[in-house]
Amino acid sequence: MSIITIPDFDFANFYYAEVLEALLQYKRVNLPKLTDESDVEPSIQLLRAFALVCHLNNVNLDIVANESTLPTAKLTETVRNMLRLIDYELDSATPAQVDIVYELSRVFTVSTLIIPENAQVSTQKTDESDSVYFEALESLTLTNRTDEYSYVLGEEDGTFTDYTTKANSETTPADDWTPWTTPISKDSVYFGHTQIMWDKIGITLTTAMANIIGVLEFYDGNFLKTQPTSVTDLGPNLEIDLTSLLGINNRQGTLVRIQLNSTTAYEDLYSTWDGSKNIITTTGLLGQTTPSEEENDYTIGSDWSILTVTDTTEDFTVDGNISFILPQTITQNWITSEIDNKTAYWLRFRIIYVNTPTSPVFQKVTIDEGKQYVLRNTTQGRTYIENPLGSSTGLPNQNFVTTKDHFLWSSETVTVDNEEWTRVDNFLNSSNASKHYVVQLGENDRATIKFGGNGKGLVPPVGAGNIAITYRYGANLSGNVGYETVDIDKTGLTYINRIWNPRSGTGWKIAEGSTDESLEEAKIKGPYSLRSRYVAVGPDDVEYLATNYIDSNGASPFSRSLAIEEGYGPKTIELVLVASGGGLASASQIESIEEYFNGNKYSNPVIEKHIIANQEVTAVNYTQKIINVVATVYGDIDKEEVENKLYQILQPEAKNDNNEYLWDFGGIVPVSKINHEIFNINSEITKVDITTPSSDTVLQSKELPIAGTLTITIVNPND
Repeated sequence: MSIITIPDFDFANFYYAEVLEALLQYKRVNLPKLTDESDVEPSIQLLRAFALVCHLNNVNLDIVANESTLPTAKLTETVRNMLRLIDYELDSATPAQVDIVYELSRVFTVSTLIIPENAQVSTQKTDESDSVYFEALESLTLTNRTDEYSYVLGEEDGTFTDYTTKANSETTPADDWTPWTTPISKDSVYFGHTQIMWDKIGITLTTAMANIIGVLEFYDGNFLKTQPTSVTDLGPNLEIDLTSLLGINNRQGTLVRIQLNSTTAYEDLYSTWDGSKNIITTTGLLGQTTPSEEENDYTIGSDWSILTVTDTTEDFTVDGNISFILPQTITQNWITSEIDNKTAYWLRFRIIYVNTPTSPVFQKVTIDEGKQYVLRNTTQGRTYIENPLGSSTGLPNQNFVTTKDHFLWSSETVTVDNEEWTRVDNFLNSSNASKHYVVQLGENDRATIKFGGNGKGLVPPVGAGNIAITYRYGANLSGNVGYETVDIDKTGLTYINRIWNPRSGTGWKIAEGSTDESLEEAKIKGPYSLRSRYVAVGPDDVEYLATNYIDSNGASPFSRSLAIEEGYGPKTIELVLVASGGGLASASQIESIEEYFNGNKYSNPVIEKHIIANQEVTAVNYTQKIINVVATVYGDIDKEEVENKLYQILQPEAKNDNNEYLWDFGGIVPVSKINHEIFNINSEITKVDITTPSSDTVLQSKELPIAGTLTITIVNPND
């Protein structure tokens, strides 16, 4: 029997360089006469080939070993398939949404399609990043003529009178009109259009107005605008200084809401003027036993905001125009509202005070003296039609793969022989007559459309090209773009001069598994979901369920949460919430999440608890820590770029490159971090001087930062 002698060789080496070195050492010992180790020596080339094959085999062994368990897996598709075993799917990217203002190229007197369905807009493509696309998912047709107001109303002592016909008429004096007989404070005249916004009002008068002081306002519906200047505890009630909201001039008669942020308790009150400032005085303490005098604990606002105007009518004393900058900016949002059961974009002139007044008599008011605009909300991504997606063979369990990566979940419409079928999560409850399909995501979130069979789902009938799909794709890049960065009309709309986004995009969420960081997070969240899928055991579970909570409208209202055990005493959990978009949750949202956790045994049907044991969850809003920034930036850069960056980072949902939140509850906002983020905007920046904040901002346990007033000065060496 022959004896096999194992050569004296270092078998511990796995990869090319180490294996090659071991082979060379073996050669030198066993073949000392072979001294040529140049690259052209055939024996050396052979050793190099052996080392490369060994390296390849060992790499494949590593991959197999690593991909065999969830904690060590590195490939997205391995993780995806493993998590499917516990019914956890990796989420596709969540598309951002952004408002787009479209400037109209002319006035319209007949019904005209302005924005077709799926009209596309985008950001500029640069050397650093591709364009980010958005679509208007609904078309817009101007059905009302834009050369006249849809409504003009007078409000006198709470009673409305419709002057629309006379206001649009050129007939004088028969159609001359006055909004008030005996004008008093809070009386108003309203100008509205159902579909467009405008930036200039033309005024033709018969009688000039006298001894009436008022303001022009637009409706934004936002009762949560800023923090009060001060809060004073008067004992049974609170005095709120409104200077931060209404300024230093008399603005009495403004309806103002004061809200206690933690509980969302609020009161609506009309402002008064105490001789030096605008104030409101509450009737109680907003539910507090020991009231806070900390301004950041409250939010104030009014549903109407004052416009800064250029008034050539000199307060309705001569014919002329009242012009203003369109109130669609990062801080202003003119929206439609209902006045006297009439929905429109509304402006109003509201009387603040009078002194032996003379009411104006109007001959005509016009809406087409300046520019006109429409607003559309757009959603990130693009629509794609595959018709056909494929042809049915009539066999069970057919699969059809779409051609575009980065599929957007629930965006598809699948048809078989021109009939729309229904998507389901699986075929467990499908019968052999159920026209169902399943969507399964694969590499790069490309979708596979799966049909059933064998009694679980109807098999599509045989046909040539009879399977079709329309879907949306393309939210792989961050859609949380800065304001005034979406300015490319990709569709080439006929009646549009220009477009822009007055506010930043919001709502984008990275696809799970698309980066190393999000893949590692998914490997934790998947198994964790088994524990907290239905019932919270402890504070960590409460946070998980709160941010994954879906309300009755199918929306996910909360982006962040912090659970504080025994925040309100034994067996309680205080749940601090950040509303999606980084704002404050509404009272109804607070109530709904509390009912979700605590249940309601008196409702019909009974709402079950989602927290174990005898505990109670009390939900509150996070506290907004306003951070004002005063900075001088040296370099060839636009002021708007700096402001955009600061608005993006100084907010509760801001994340770093590792998909981690920039700011923690109770953490610190360093001045150095703000400085660093500004420097990173553009390589042309040579210096940044920040004077406010003068030191790091320390957050309290329930606080997160939001951007306040930004005062940015650019020193451009090229100017």
